Amino acid sequence: MRSIYVVGIVVLSGLSLLFAVGIIYGEATDQWFLGGGFVGALLIAYSFIVLLLRQVGLIGPRKTER
Repeated sequence: MRSIYVVGIVVLSGLSLLFAVGIIYGEATDQWFLGGGFVGALLIAYSFIVLLLRQVGLIGPRKTER
């Protein structure tokens, strides 16, 4: 089960890299709507990465949440 989460983290990390390249492309070609869309997708991908990292147990709850 843990390996499924790790595969998900790796896939989302790869997508995040593609989104970052898309942001650079959008800025370089002066297509602000494309770059903005990639920023939103990047933030969503990061939130799912954090969620999966918590599920795996690599990052845990804060001291106040225990």
